[in-house]
Amino acid sequence: MTARVSICIPTYNRKNYLKETLASVFAQTYKDHEVVVLDDGSTDGTGEMIKKAAYPNLRYYWQENAGLSAARNKLIDLSQAEFITFIDSDDLLMPDAVERMIKVMEAEGGDSIVYGPYLRIDENGNVFGKCERKLYSGFITTQLFENILVHSCGSMFPRRILQEAGGFDESLKVSMDYDLWLRLSLKYRFVAIREPTFKRRRHCTNLSAASAENVMTELRILERFYYERGGKNIISEKIAARRLSRGQYRVGKHLLKEKRFGEAIRYFRESFSKNPNPKALLMWGFAVLRHPGGR
Repeated sequence: MTARVSICIPTYNRKNYLKETLASVFAQTYKDHEVVVLDDGSTDGTGEMIKKAAYPNLRYYWQENAGLSAARNKLIDLSQAEFITFIDSDDLLMPDAVERMIKVMEAEGGDSIVYGPYLRIDENGNVFGKCERKLYSGFITTQLFENILVHSCGSMFPRRILQEAGGFDESLKVSMDYDLWLRLSLKYRFVAIREPTFKRRRHCTNLSAASAENVMTELRILERFYYERGGKNIISEKIAARRLSRGQYRVGKHLLKEKRFGEAIRYFRESFSKNPNPKALLMWGFAVLRHPGGR
């Protein structure tokens, strides 16, 4: 019999964290699930650890390193259940997360996406905060464009809609999940669960750690979605201008930290032009003063 839910775990050289992740998976109150681990080229003995532990109802696959998007797409292909939930190999599922999500999914009775907030944990698993951002249910394209509300972890998807959407964009190294959720939001309802569904770990090797290149990628995703992929038909010009201006400001701040003053000046100028605001103007002036060549 095929399980109702596939719990899909991409991993790369996180053997020690993965042990905790798997413990949280096998502690789930909902038992009609399979566990699929896609090892994206680990060299730290991850495969040996899994084989030695002899986890029940777990399928393990190894591939040459191809990046997170490719790993998640392979997991979609390998999964056999009607519904998929992802958990990264350094994060933890809340014990009843799958049970709560499948109940909402069944109550919806259609093609919907279920998601929830998270608790913040440090590298040792200690809770130090909670995501307090307001979550929305329904067709949430505008709210999702304004803020990243949905994460690949602690969410549940009908497998079929991930396949029909073409999965994650493998040209993206970060924010590939944000890109996919924006695309899906044009067709499908999102349903928010109020209580945390997972624990999100922060440590020095997080792929999503902020940098100029990472926030540039997020900005390009927003611009592409709004101008090329249908976002303009739903999102007002005012909201888009405010959000894109904020994205340009964030890029400018990270460029400034990296002492890339000329580029920072350009992004602060674009931020102010898109949506005039004193912060962008102030930072533009600061960057000009720091830049050897002025403006």
